[in-house]
Amino acid sequence: MAEIKRVYRQTMPAVKLVGRCYREEDKENGVFANKWGEWFQNDLFAPLQLSDAGEEPFEDCDAYIGLCRCKEGEPFQYWIGVFMPLDAPVPVGYDSVVLDAGDIAVCWVYGKEPDIYTHCCMSRLEEEGFAWKADKDGVMWCFERYSCPRFTTPDEEGNVILDMCFYVK
Repeated sequence: MAEIKRVYRQTMPAVKLVGRCYREEDKENGVFANKWGEWFQNDLFAPLQLSDAGEEPFEDCDAYIGLCRCKEGEPFQYWIGVFMPLDAPVPVGYDSVVLDAGDIAVCWVYGKEPDIYTHCCMSRLEEEGFAWKADKDGVMWCFERYSCPRFTTPDEEGNVILDMCFYVK
């Protein structure tokens, strides 16, 4: 069973997510695991690697991202990619979306796959005083952040930590 290990606020600069956008019809068995499999099988992250030169602009900015775009009356979008500087080029075959600077609430969901994906963080965020925030266009953004080594290296019990992040007021 998954549990929330940590909740905190983080300030993010404006960033560009470079990757690919998927819709509800791209899911298999109700999830996007098939698309993640394609990314790793076909090495789709390779063209998106940043240089190691310089300081990270914010904590965990080098993680793989599963970005959700939600707006009432519009189709749901799920992006797979990485955060990059606003001036980073977008390789052929990829798209991008710009996210405004702002605060995010980060929940560390601890457990095994697939339990970590079905754990709802919203009630815990509300308990901690966070309120989800829409952008200027009324879009609600949240994302899964697959940080190394929290997610990539299971502990002795086989558990990992998935960062669930929500733009907040």
